[in-house]
Amino acid sequence: MREGHEGLRLLLGAYVLGGIEPGERLLLEHHLAGCARCRAELAELQALPDALAALTREEAMALAGPAPGPARDMARGLMAELARRRRRARRLTAALIAGVAAACLAIGAAAGPLVLHPTQETENYTMTASSGLQVELDLVHRAWGTELAVNGAMLPDQGVFSLWLTDRTGVDWQIATWQATPTGKARLVASTATMPEDITCVEIRNGRDAPVAAVYMHGAAEDG
Repeated sequence: MREGHEGLRLLLGAYVLGGIEPGERLLLEHHLAGCARCRAELAELQALPDALAALTREEAMALAGPAPGPARDMARGLMAELARRRRRARRLTAALIAGVAAACLAIGAAAGPLVLHPTQETENYTMTASSGLQVELDLVHRAWGTELAVNGAMLPDQGVFSLWLTDRTGVDWQIATWQATPTGKARLVASTATMPEDITCVEIRNGRDAPVAAVYMHGAAEDG
């Protein structure tokens, strides 16, 4: 199991696409809670699953080529991790290759467009408020994390709103922002590397960072 800043940093690519062992995921999430540098790097990687999914095999392979020193070192480290895990559990191989591809693509080199497309599972939630606000929230399970689909009505018609989630370590993540619409309606899709079972709360906040609506899941309850 990898430990230390650099060792855990090498797991970020696999973490984004879900190709990480449970024990290492817990260790990495604990590290992320206290490491701003790794949180910033993770934020840069979170858009990669959709980018990889949009590539054809030919397009992804065309990106392959000589990499600069830091990219080469990261790729070598990830490939070594891949080889180790292949020996331990072949069922992880495809997910880890996808993690290698994500990390390499972020630094200018691609190892291959191997992205899994498993059967999707969706959790449905409803947010309501005394103002009459109604928001339907779908959490779509992905191999790389969670896709959040928001369909809201009777929202305030002025200001800026943001979508936040809280993970089971207590860390809050902002995953989307949008401008209010004159009709009070909003539809958007956001994504996160956090797995669905690790999300304890999803919240909509206004421009003053005050909660407008929230929903708690997986046994979590609102404090107070």
